[in-house]
Amino acid sequence: MISASVSNLELFRCWKHDEELTVEWLKERIMGPFERTPQMIAGEAFHKALEIASLGEVETIQANGYRFEFMCESSIEVTPFREVRCSKEYGDLKVRGRADSIIGKLIVDYKTTAQFDPERLLNGYQWRYYLDMTLADRFRWNVFVLDEMEDFRFAVRGVHTLEQNRYPDLESDCLKLAREYSAFAAEHLVKPAEASLLITEHDLAVSS
Repeated sequence: MISASVSNLELFRCWKHDEELTVEWLKERIMGPFERTPQMIAGEAFHKALEIASLGEVETIQANGYRFEFMCESSIEVTPFREVRCSKEYGDLKVRGRADSIIGKLIVDYKTTAQFDPERLLNGYQWRYYLDMTLADRFRWNVFVLDEMEDFRFAVRGVHTLEQNRYPDLESDCLKLAREYSAFAAEHLVKPAEASLLITEHDLAVSS
């Protein structure tokens, strides 16, 4: 049995729907070598800053040498992060992931971005796989729009919340994409079992 991360499957789905992307593009991103970009490192610092932030009103949070200044009014719930590993077998493919936080039947995911694009998140399969693998009913994104300044400082220009709910065909949709990925891996990936180790489960990079 081969394995793949939720991120791998989302990359595969994006490749399928973009005729300009090549097989080589997809193989490179799945097989690596995977290097963290400066935006990813900043996103990880923001994630850590949220984790250790004090309760109440704050104007700035900081971690790992990065400082994040809130330039907008927002109110969000911050729970102690409990990264929960989860997995499920879809035919001959084992899909693996790590959820930021699970509260009862709710999964909470924290993301940073340079431009808020709700359609990209809603159309993706990350939330579908996490709901299916954990048997949760709702998936919530807390999305922070960051603007890079200088000296490892970022301005938080906006905070957005999105939610999606479980639906009747959720499992069958996940199974269909997993089977398509498995067929692709068997044909194109030389070392498919290693693919899941090259993509992290936290898409916290500041996207363009």
